[in-house]
Amino acid sequence: MTRSVQTPTRERARARPRTDRLRLQAIAASITERDQRICIDLFEHRILTTIQLYELHFPSYPRARKRLLELHRLGLLWRTRPQRQPGSLPWHYILDEPGALVVAESRGIEANELRFRFDRALGMLDSARLRHLRETNGLFTRLAHACRTSEDPYRLARWWRERTCALRWQGLVRPDGLGRLEGPEGTVTFALELDRGTEPRDRLAEKLERYLLIASGPDAPEVVLFCFPNTDREQSAREVLRRTGLPVATTNLQRHLPDPLGPVWRPIGEDRRLRLIDLGRVATHE
Repeated sequence: MTRSVQTPTRERARARPRTDRLRLQAIAASITERDQRICIDLFEHRILTTIQLYELHFPSYPRARKRLLELHRLGLLWRTRPQRQPGSLPWHYILDEPGALVVAESRGIEANELRFRFDRALGMLDSARLRHLRETNGLFTRLAHACRTSEDPYRLARWWRERTCALRWQGLVRPDGLGRLEGPEGTVTFALELDRGTEPRDRLAEKLERYLLIASGPDAPEVVLFCFPNTDREQSAREVLRRTGLPVATTNLQRHLPDPLGPVWRPIGEDRRLRLIDLGRVATHE
């Protein structure tokens, strides 16, 4: 994001007046249960694009665009289009202060107990980690959309962001996310590591070894998933990921994005690719 985009946005954030419950009461009649879930998702996952919010909550992309604009005008959400060369990225949404009041109300707590700070949320839009966060969130929202539109009853029953994982395991491991998929065949709990091809291969192995520290604890993932940017990187990394003996499976973005529920995951030590839901059964037989 260029300085010309950053500066006005930050100045507007500093100039924004603090909201109170009177404002929430004034717009309460306009808020639906889906709007509430959107606010909760943005509180939990910080930044989501229009298409990601569509994948999570809406029956069509045009309806998503229309309602998200309305929520922005109501003051519940803030949005911007980060710049890149050439062109710009899609609309990125973050929670605004009235939206944080909606989240607090849904949890039956005071807004200050959320420890939500609009300036911190806004700061992620300028962060070097924005692309990684957006792509990680996209993997989960794509999976959620596949569950919503499947003829079979699949459900993304849990989705933790990196910070939630780090707090849960006291910083021993920091996956990009943790999920739990439920379906007619059973369930699988997985940790996701999104690799962008920038880390040395040995660093991936070191990262995986830390999962041994939590393997027998509560909420530990049954399988660790590595998603790579391309087939070459996936194949190269598999050579070092086999060292720990933990249940691990790999894929790449080209395979995963079109068919998140399909046979796109290749367990370490196997030649065939399996569906995500089947990895739970494989892990129990390790």
